[in-house]
Amino acid sequence: MLGFGMVMTGAIWVFSKYELEPFQPLARAIKAEFPNSHPHVKGGRPKKLPPLLRVVIQVDFTPSETDDRVTHIVDRVIALAQEHIDLLQYETLEIHIVHYVPEKNPERVTIERPVIDLKK
Repeated sequence: MLGFGMVMTGAIWVFSKYELEPFQPLARAIKAEFPNSHPHVKGGRPKKLPPLLRVVIQVDFTPSETDDRVTHIVDRVIALAQEHIDLLQYETLEIHIVHYVPEKNPERVTIERPVIDLKK
């Protein structure tokens, strides 16, 4: 049992090192910019789709695409992503802004931007 636990701990460490570590600088920068956002950043190629960079951010208001706060968050996330990640590896930047409401479905808005359209 002890050996199995050690193997599983090692597997989790290897997964986090190789799958999540490249995106930690961006996640830390988003957390510094938006302290209670609990950012989650992941990149890669979903099955039969072009490569994408996905950012999930938690907010404390109901997000909508026309809200100025959402526009500000999207603009800052794009700027931070350009600073911390090589965006040319991806075709799409997908930003999910989520508001978790207790005992209800989360309220969310998803913004997708082609990387080629993002200006540096």
